[in-house]
Amino acid sequence: MAGYRIWQLLFAVWAVSGSGVEVSAQFVGYYRTKDCGIAEAIVTQAVTQAFNQDPSVAPALIRLLFHDCFVEGCDASILLDPSPENPNVEKRSGPNLSVRGYEVIDAAKTQLEKTCPLTVSCADIVALAARDAIVLTGGRHFEMPTGRLDGMVSSTASADANLVSTESSARELTQKFLAQGLGQDEMITLSGAHTIGRTTCAQVTPRLYNFPGSPNGVDPTLDFDYALHLKQVCPQGGNPNSVVQLDPVSPNTFDNMYYTNGVTGRVLFASDIALFADHQTEFASNLNSENAELWQIKFSNALIHMASNKIKFGRPDEEGEIRQNCRLTNARFAATANMSRSAHNHGA
Repeated sequence: MAGYRIWQLLFAVWAVSGSGVEVSAQFVGYYRTKDCGIAEAIVTQAVTQAFNQDPSVAPALIRLLFHDCFVEGCDASILLDPSPENPNVEKRSGPNLSVRGYEVIDAAKTQLEKTCPLTVSCADIVALAARDAIVLTGGRHFEMPTGRLDGMVSSTASADANLVSTESSARELTQKFLAQGLGQDEMITLSGAHTIGRTTCAQVTPRLYNFPGSPNGVDPTLDFDYALHLKQVCPQGGNPNSVVQLDPVSPNTFDNMYYTNGVTGRVLFASDIALFADHQTEFASNLNSENAELWQIKFSNALIHMASNKIKFGRPDEEGEIRQNCRLTNARFAATANMSRSAHNHGA
């Protein structure tokens, strides 16, 4: 934990730009310095309400943070809707078509704008929501530094290029994470997020039927009994959208069961089994299966590191802004509001 404290202190500073305007850094408790000490509680309330209605929103919010941070840094660029100026946003990337949880971020932002207008960034809401989702599913509580600005750029092509595939090899995963400033052990540790969540039969059936080189059509790295179970859930020619839990043992609990499942061949994605088959990642993956508490600590530290990835902070409008609406840049929000007023006036 000493390393985390040093990291926190390095970011918990105030700098002054050449023009004499304050430039804020990212640190724990940032919004207490902005007269919005209730900010994190508002986010927690929104996440808790959504979770109580649908527990599957928890892994969705964790995934939302990952997919945001890997493209343009952790700047809420994934939240931006298509617009006439930019129709090809991150949301339209193939890997992001199944991303969920946007309405939870919207709910938190709506309340925050009533309480502390133009103070809390959407990027911080995404990061805090992921932390809260972990806690609500049984993970350890940890402090999440805040102070990010929201980005103004969102690109389908950038998402396609940077997001991780469920078909990736251990080497490819390592390279993708290194590109984000994250080490191989952090990659292995963060992959444990697949301990909760779900996928569809469309993602599973390629390992169950007609797997290349397999005499019985089943991926030989799959546990035999687990493969039989999956065939019952995802019969050949069945509904490709049927839901499959990522963890067959404790699907709704944020624990280290992902690694125990991986050791026994009971993980769903090729990218997951690769961590237990590759000699460079096998040892660390197995270690995480043996020490649940250590993995929880490693995970929170790695997530904090990822969530500080290429963040934008400084004076708004230089690198980023604090959006009034998480789905629109402030320029687009203002233009939309002007069009609505104009249409209303003409109608009157």
